[in-house]
Amino acid sequence: MSNLFGKVKIDQVLGYYAAGTTKRTSDIVDMSGWEGCIFVAGLGTVVEAGTVDVAVEQNTANSTSGMAAVAGTAAHTLTAANAALAKSCIVVDIYKPRERYIQCYITPAAQNAVILGIVAIRYNGAAPDITGAIKATVLASPAEA
Repeated sequence: MSNLFGKVKIDQVLGYYAAGTTKRTSDIVDMSGWEGCIFVAGLGTVVEAGTVDVAVEQNTANSTSGMAAVAGTAAHTLTAANAALAKSCIVVDIYKPRERYIQCYITPAAQNAVILGIVAIRYNGAAPDITGAIKATVLASPAEA
């Protein structure tokens, strides 16, 4: 049987933060043996007219010192439609980063935003692993309960 669990490594790399405007940075992700990583930054309540910047940084060393932002990420200005959502997310996919270690940060600015956390999904690698999850279940062609 082939499913996504056998092709990815999934980790929760940042937890919950109540409404605020403080930059929050994920754990460092080691990309050795992986082609790419999708960061899913979950948002709760946001305020219209604020901005949320979700960006990726990279480094040759497993250290927060020396992390440098990669080109191509930008802040998103929150709209009335965004603010009407109770749950939303911003997704960034970094494919073939130039350096081995990466991290993701989220910065709400001007107005408050609730940060639900950041999940890192590494893909196209040789060592799939979901040990960061409390439980993982595969339901293949399940009957109704």
